[in-house]
Amino acid sequence: MKGVYVAGVAMADVGRHVLDPHELGARVCAEALRDARLLPREVEGIATTPHGYMAEFRRFPSQRMADYLGITAGFMMDVDSGGNSSAAAVQAACDRIRLGKIKSCLVYAAQREVPKKEVQKDVLGHFHLIKAANSLYDSYQAAYGVISPLPFYAMAVQRYMHRHGVSPEDVARVAVLLRDHALRHPQAAYKEPLTVEEVLSSPLVSPPIHRLESSEMHDGAAAVVLVSEDLLRDRKRAVRVAALAEAHDPTNFVPYRGEIDEFPCVERAARAALAESGYRVEEVDVAEVYGAFAGLELIMYERLGFFPRGEAPAAVGEGRTTHGGEVLLNPSGGRLSLGHPAYVTPLLEITEVVRQLRGEAGERQRPGAAVGLVHTEQGFINGSIVMLLDKEV
Repeated sequence: MKGVYVAGVAMADVGRHVLDPHELGARVCAEALRDARLLPREVEGIATTPHGYMAEFRRFPSQRMADYLGITAGFMMDVDSGGNSSAAAVQAACDRIRLGKIKSCLVYAAQREVPKKEVQKDVLGHFHLIKAANSLYDSYQAAYGVISPLPFYAMAVQRYMHRHGVSPEDVARVAVLLRDHALRHPQAAYKEPLTVEEVLSSPLVSPPIHRLESSEMHDGAAAVVLVSEDLLRDRKRAVRVAALAEAHDPTNFVPYRGEIDEFPCVERAARAALAESGYRVEEVDVAEVYGAFAGLELIMYERLGFFPRGEAPAAVGEGRTTHGGEVLLNPSGGRLSLGHPAYVTPLLEITEVVRQLRGEAGERQRPGAAVGLVHTEQGFINGSIVMLLDKEV
């Protein structure tokens, strides 16, 4: 099996864009290829995702981009599996390269959501879009008329807080810390610092979740260039894909059996990726974790193995998850403060970890970072992908 390396990464600013997603995607693809020092004619595969949950639906985006860039592809794929989509595309590309089918692949995602003023013309229209976006038809929860996923996340956070004696202040500190991280990122959506008091005084969107503990859907784009070892142009900047593992639970959005705050797929994917890589979780220097809400961040830290059950809040409060701590978690600012263009998010996470391992993260840099972890999820954390990256070369 051949090794796979991340040779190039690029991202657009996270926030609001007026560019068409195709044009936005083309820009980050070109930038990632320059970063990898590859020409479009040297790219043998291309994979992408839809342009957003509520965006205008377009077919064959990868085919259109291949035509635009002049890529003669031996592998092409459009992936839609929710928040995991671009991570699943990366996994498929890695598999093709490992098998020797192709030597290089460009994976990109570009998302531009419909402006709120257009989707919220009336309450019924807004609810219809939420329902369509989360595909709740014919599911357990649809029978009860539930059309928004937010209450389920709230129940999971509430259960976690009750089970481990976690206070609202403990959860709010996560949002404050992530905002502090994002202030060091020039492309983050949010530029103003937060306090615990501001978080707790923001409106409750679904108790116990406050508005400032919730991620917002943003526009954005990112691209990753994956290559086999013989296409590496700069070995000193190359980052190896040490392992990649995927796990899914037998659930369709909210589980109707078991504990609502467990999310076993995350733990299974993390164990498998760590075993494949040969690393222990204690050896991970930096990680990007997919947490759409502050309370879910804490749960994910524990399910990934960074801390025992119930200990993540204390770890955050003690500075063990930030610069100078045991492990640097979400140095980009995470979904809450870097921003959350969901289809793009996994590639944003990979981009941040790659830059950390290259020593190119600027003010966010963890000195000497050598092993990084990327975690993604889909649905109500019904499935998860965990990726280990390192500086082997």
